[in-house]
Formats: sequence, structure tokens, C-alpha cells
Amino acid sequence: MTKYIAIAVLSLALLIPATSNASRYQFEDSRSGALIPGKVYLGVKYGVFHSEQNVGPSDKYDVEMDNLGFVFGGELNDILALEFDYSQTVSADKEVSGGSISKASVDSMGLFLVAKSSGDIYVRGRVGYTRIEIEISDFGTDNIYGLAYGIGAGINVGKGAAFEIEYTVYPETDEFFGVPIAGEIENEFLTVGFVWFYD
Repeated sequence: MTKYIAIAVLSLALLIPATSNASRYQFEDSRSGALIPGKVYLGVKYGVFHSEQNVGPSDKYDVEMDNLGFVFGGELNDILALEFDYSQTVSADKEVSGGSISKASVDSMGLFLVAKSSGDIYVRGRVGYTRIEIEISDFGTDNIYGLAYGIGAGINVGKGAAFEIEYTVYPETDEFFGVPIAGEIENEFLTVGFVWFYD
């Protein structure tokens, strides 16, 4: 719980200046002393979260979940941004290759540093510290912490809005609900979504 609070507090501390007087905030350029405007942005995304769990030589759980996600971010300059990302499973497979399960879900939360190219069509990459919570009714709930990274592309659609597609790799682990396993648990998330920017 303390890790969730720390991530949320850090996000708010860096983004609170955006709420003073207007939704535009400014950072001082260390070289020129000029003030650089930044934008706050909000996003919603939907996609497939794939979790492949190789827990042993003959035990492989392969499940896909539909996740709905939200993004809250702020631009640091024309290239870099900081964003808070959250997603939650809204529907999932009931059958996996390792057997039948009654419920599976993966929720994710993370703080990312983002680099984005300029132009109406752009590419973006991000890296951050994340937590994913895996719940399988036959086993219980487990949390995995670590670095995640992703790459995506977007296109501006009208003023202050963009359509984006993104692929993110979440942390792997060699433990299954606290027990060391022979293989690894691999997690990846492919999404499409809309982002709204506020000057």
C-alpha cells in the first residue's frame, strides 16, 4: 500500500503546478533561463493484456484479458513528459492452456517517463516503475514490481486530441505467488486509445 501512495504522491507533486490559475504550467530552461510551457493531458485506452506463466516444464498458463486504462500526464518540455498510468481487467478468458480457471485478472499501475517526437504523426517511448496485480482464483493474488517499457505511435486528430497505439512490456518474475518456479511469468499490454491535451 505504501508503494501505491508514494507513486500517487510523486505524480501529484509534479503535476500540481498545472492546476494553478490555468491548466498551463511552466518550467525554467537551465541554459537560457526561458520559461518552457507544458501541457497537461488525460487519456483513456483499451487493449489486450497477455500474461504467459511458465510455472514448470509442463505447466503453462496463457491467458488474455481485456483491460481498460487511464493516463494522467504532464509535459516537462517539447520532448519529455511524466505520466501516471492505471489499467484494470474488465473481461478475461475463463480457460487457459494449463487448465480451467474461474477468474483471472491483471491490474497495472505505474509512473513513466515518456519521450515523444514532434509532428502530427509521432512516435513515443516510455520507461517506468510499475506494479501489476495478478489474481487467479485457483491460486490467489500476487503483486509484481519492477521496470516496464513501451513503444507506441500517435496521430493528432483535431486540436488538442490524438489517437495512439502502444505496446508495453511489464516486469517478469521467476516466482509464482511467492514460490520460485522453473520458468518465468511474462506480461505484455497492447492498447489503442485517445489522449486530450490542455494548454
